Amino acid sequence: MTAYHWLPRLLHFTDSASPVGGYAHSFGLEGVCQMGLVHDAVTLSQFLKRDVAHALRTIDLPLLAHGHQAAMDSAQEALDRLDHLSWALRPTHQLREATSKIGRQQWRLYQKTWNPAVQITFVHYQSPIVLAVICAHEGIPLEPALHAITYQTYAALLQAALKLLPVGPTATQQILTESLDALVPHLDEAARLPEAAIGSFNPVWDIGAARHETAPARLFIS
Repeated sequence: MTAYHWLPRLLHFTDSASPVGGYAHSFGLEGVCQMGLVHDAVTLSQFLKRDVAHALRTIDLPLLAHGHQAAMDSAQEALDRLDHLSWALRPTHQLREATSKIGRQQWRLYQKTWNPAVQITFVHYQSPIVLAVICAHEGIPLEPALHAITYQTYAALLQAALKLLPVGPTATQQILTESLDALVPHLDEAARLPEAAIGSFNPVWDIGAARHETAPARLFIS
């Protein structure tokens, strides 16, 4: 067995072609665009490097790190607690449901195609916790798991941006590269954030996501 025996599984699972339903969600970006706060490539880049990066550093990356350790320790109580926390930290019903819907589909896909023997229960099936469990059971180390969820988060938002903004694939790839490069130095710090410190306050994104529910027209579910 090679040192990177887990890499094909990680690439397979994080492929944008995986049928987990992410294409149907903008994760609040549509609402932020409707508010006029993100309207072109420059403001999109600023949003990713500021708002999204902060949320990753203070919520999703620490949740993944703690979930990964809990799964390695077979600590079901800790996984339940983290799943509850991830649900509670989403500012709107739509975002909570979006993260759970994707997590449920990730888990169904994993059990159906790769490892039906793994018997883990989830409270809300929040995607960062589901991904943490999958990575732990597949022997995927924490660092590449952190890179994977970072890439997935940025890529999903940029896919939505292609439908919402006057930006093209080349511009989004440039923004993706710049955003990843800016966040990578902070991965270790985010992974070491204590569970009690996990959380964020971001009124711009929260209000944009909340307003999306009553918008007169929508392209995305969230």
